[in-house]
Amino acid sequence: MLIRNRLTIIFTLLATAIQITLSLLVWYFYSVYRQEEFYSRLEGKARVTGRVLISRRHLHDDFFKNMVRTDLLTIVEEQISIYDDRHNLVFTNRTLKESDYYKEKIPLLDTASLFEFKSGHLESIVIPYRDRGQLFYIFASGYDRIGLAKLATLQQILLLANLLGFTLIVLAGWYFSGRVLKPISQIVDEVEQITATHLHKRVNEGNRRDEIAQLAMTFNQMLFRLEDSFVSQRSFVSHASHELRTPLTNTLGTLETSLRYDKNPGDWRDSMEVAVEELKKVIGLTNGLLGLAKVTDGTVSLTAVQVDDCLLTAIGQVQTKYPGRHLPLQFMTDEDESLTVKGSATLLTTAFLNVLDNACKYSSEPVAVQLKASEGQITVVVTDKGRGIAEIDTTHILSPLYRGKNVEGVPGYGIGLAITQKIVDLHLGTLQITSSINQGTSVSISLPGNGYIT
Repeated sequence: MLIRNRLTIIFTLLATAIQITLSLLVWYFYSVYRQEEFYSRLEGKARVTGRVLISRRHLHDDFFKNMVRTDLLTIVEEQISIYDDRHNLVFTNRTLKESDYYKEKIPLLDTASLFEFKSGHLESIVIPYRDRGQLFYIFASGYDRIGLAKLATLQQILLLANLLGFTLIVLAGWYFSGRVLKPISQIVDEVEQITATHLHKRVNEGNRRDEIAQLAMTFNQMLFRLEDSFVSQRSFVSHASHELRTPLTNTLGTLETSLRYDKNPGDWRDSMEVAVEELKKVIGLTNGLLGLAKVTDGTVSLTAVQVDDCLLTAIGQVQTKYPGRHLPLQFMTDEDESLTVKGSATLLTTAFLNVLDNACKYSSEPVAVQLKASEGQITVVVTDKGRGIAEIDTTHILSPLYRGKNVEGVPGYGIGLAITQKIVDLHLGTLQITSSINQGTSVSISLPGNGYIT
């Protein structure tokens, strides 16, 4: 079901329920008011009857018997009855068929000054009336034709008003739901125009204050991230294809040249050695790309890992690759601090290995390594005194397959730091690089301790 239809139905049901409830309240309170007003009229007529009839009974002993039994007042089907203190009927203006029924109501006056009740379609009231020391009970009954007619008319008015109101509510609900959802419809139309080749387009953010505007702003932020991702992907593919094409082209050219022109085993051997070196570059680049993909696919399981063990393993591998290179390790940890983090030992070792390998690759002097642990943070700092990183390259140095302008002649693919950044992000850590041309580079990796990871 469309949201517009759903909103219209919900709005209609709520508004109709409120309207019907208010109508019932109006009908109920008017009904109570009519009844109370009619009982008040009956009470007034009963007291007038007491003053007119009972107060004049002393004129002669047979006053009630000789009283003309006609209507005294003007209520429809009015009936006035008077009983003495012995519950004997002494007067009625009509032929009374329910004398015993009325007598049963007299005892109910013991705790009240009047009593109201209904008998069929008649509404009745009984009050005590005392005159000259004698107690009488006056019953007044009648049919409130005018009041009930007004109540019936009110019912018809409320019924018609509810029917008309229901129609107006449906139309208003349909109209306002359309108005409310119009910005969303516009967003849908604008989103349909955004494709992989038109990621630069953005959704109108409206007033930038209400919920729909926040939705549009969130969607635009997602588009910014997608566009950056697509741009990075295109750049990555472009650089990767270029990096792969060069060694493959060199290998193919070397083998074709050897096939056509080399005549002796020595030349063949030289050509094969060149081809092997180029293929090693391809394999190294491919392994780097696979490592980057493995880090970014989000399928790595994290367990408790000792950072010092990973760092020592990485240092050992680097010293094997660069024999004779001095890598002094300095521990700077508090006594109660743990060196355990929640992560992957293989990935952390790879991250440390990439940083140490870069430091040794671009510097011929000793590389200082520090391991710090303080206030729940574990930090590894690798400092070299090599050629450094140009300021223009610092903003791109973490991009895959990007290499600085001053590293020509040094083998590499520009993947190591990109992989390291992904690994650090996976471990909820931070990577900071500080460098100056011809003065060296300092790389700091900070990781939250195991007790600080949620």
